[in-house]
Order: sequence, then structure tokens, then C-alpha cells
Amino acid sequence: MNIALIVTDAGPLITLAVADALDTLTLLGVRVVIPDMVRFEVTRHVAKPGAQELLAWLDLNRDTVEIGDTEEYAEFSALLALNPALRTRNRGEMAAAEILARELAAGIDAGLLLFEDSDVRKTNFLVRIPDNVLILSTSTFLHGLQRRHLIPDAEEILDRATVIRGPTARAAGALASSGAEDILSAWLD
Repeated sequence: MNIALIVTDAGPLITLAVADALDTLTLLGVRVVIPDMVRFEVTRHVAKPGAQELLAWLDLNRDTVEIGDTEEYAEFSALLALNPALRTRNRGEMAAAEILARELAAGIDAGLLLFEDSDVRKTNFLVRIPDNVLILSTSTFLHGLQRRHLIPDAEEILDRATVIRGPTARAAGALASSGAEDILSAWLD
């Protein structure tokens, strides 16, 4: 079983953006999908760290990076029209799970979800993740790329990110939903 898709939550996008390392998302040569809800979360306030960098990167990579439409964002947009102060709490995670479920149902082997929140360990989140999904923190993802000789130094990227993101950028974590255990073992080797 091979990873066929990378889906990312907001935290990893911000971390990679402030470290000028968004291109690492494309190094595995698989589809990269950013949920529409996640794009909104990162770019809603363009003065926040990573927002402008992500917008510029998306513009440069519009032929290779997809923005995935989700029901989660459609619902949020309708609610936002009624209440402009509405918060996005957990909607990015739910949108990522929605895309992974749809793509896995369409027949891809396995997906990779990049995550930085402690919410990933909460049972209520994990039940929404379909089978055959590898869940990695940004740090674990970057160290895996380094072990595969796709980047020279994960720590250099994390050093740049930590200046703005703090120690959250260095949090290591890796989980596998049912069926992705072998992929997790291979990633960590």
C-alpha cells in the first residue's frame, strides 16, 4: 500500500509557510489537497503568520496543489454570512477527514494527514478518520523526508519555523488508522 494523497490541516501549512518550506509538500510526488476550510482558516486574516506566503505559494502551484471542496466549508460559509464573527473551531480537521473519506472511497490506497494539534489524539477526532490514513506531525513528516534524502536538514526548517511558531513546530507525532500500520512503520524507519 502506498501513500497516494497528502491532506493538510492549518497548523502544518502555517509552520511550513513561515519556514519557507511549503514545497516540501510536493516532494513525495503525490497529490496534495488543501481543504477549502483549511485554506480559509490560514488566509482569513492575511496579516497573520503564513497567510500571505500560503496565498503566493498556492498561486505559483495552482497546477499541482488542489483546493478540495468540502460540505464543511459550504456550511460554514452560509453560517458566516449570518454571523461574520463566527469561529472555525475544528472545522479544518473535519474538512480534512471529509476529503480523506471521499478520496479513499474513490479508490486511492492510502492518505497522509499532516497535523499539529493535540486534538489528533482525542478519540472524537480519530473516529472521523477513515481506514488507511497515516497521521503525521509536521516535524515527523520533515524527518521522514530527510531519511528519504528528499531534504537535507529537517532541523534547519524546524529552526526557522520555531522562531515564529514556538515549540509547537517541533512536536513529534505519528498515528495510523486501521490498515495504515505498515505505512507508519515504513515512514518511521
